[in-house]
Amino acid sequence: MGKKNTVIQFIRDKGFYIALAVCIVGASAAAWATASRTLDSIEKNNRQIVEQGISGEEKPSWSSSSAAAGSRDAGETRQNISSIEKPPASSTSAPSSSSASAPSAASGTAADAPEPLPDSPTFAYTLPLEGGKVLNPYSGGQLVKNKTLNVWRTHDAVDIQGEKGARVYAIGDGVVASVTNDALWGGVVQIDHPDGCTSVYSGLVTGERIKAGTEVLAGEELGTLGDIPAEISAEPHLHLALTKEGKAVDPAEVLTFG
Repeated sequence: MGKKNTVIQFIRDKGFYIALAVCIVGASAAAWATASRTLDSIEKNNRQIVEQGISGEEKPSWSSSSAAAGSRDAGETRQNISSIEKPPASSTSAPSSSSASAPSAASGTAADAPEPLPDSPTFAYTLPLEGGKVLNPYSGGQLVKNKTLNVWRTHDAVDIQGEKGARVYAIGDGVVASVTNDALWGGVVQIDHPDGCTSVYSGLVTGERIKAGTEVLAGEELGTLGDIPAEISAEPHLHLALTKEGKAVDPAEVLTFG
């Protein structure tokens, strides 16, 4: 009984200290728990920072569905890129060693040797009468006396001597422009030639074959030698004139007379 009272008396005397000690222990335990949680949180944050890299930028947190979609998009992108047609090697701007080399001998020869030009057609005149002796030459604008008409006038032709009935030939290839019968010059045939000249034959007797539009060749017969009323006082002859672009030309420029 006495011991029990002693304990109660001790508790009453020391109760304050005991309560204080209990409070201190409890506070210490609570502080330790709080400090422990704080340290764990700090350690966890440090691990996250280390995992995120030195830059400290937060990595996006994708869900499993968004990650799968990203994988599909990336796959499709790679497929599209691989499906784009790549240019052939020959289309590069930088020339290869073979293309930068000098041209081959064959190509150089082909480039240096020009293609031969086609032979240009030659055009030659021939005498309209055999012999080709000139009685009266081309006057070249000078006045000469026409004994038949008793007048002075230019002689824009050559008079070529020939027998009546002698064959008269075209002096060059061409097309008959007209066939007429003139009161002063007799039968007259005009022929247009490819070089732009027109030959005029006066004093002809023509047949039915020669008419306007007929194509003739050099040396082809046009008719026979007849009379020239305007020059009837002279020996029988062919009055041959030549014009180019409407102007009189000396027939001796294209014909060689005997």
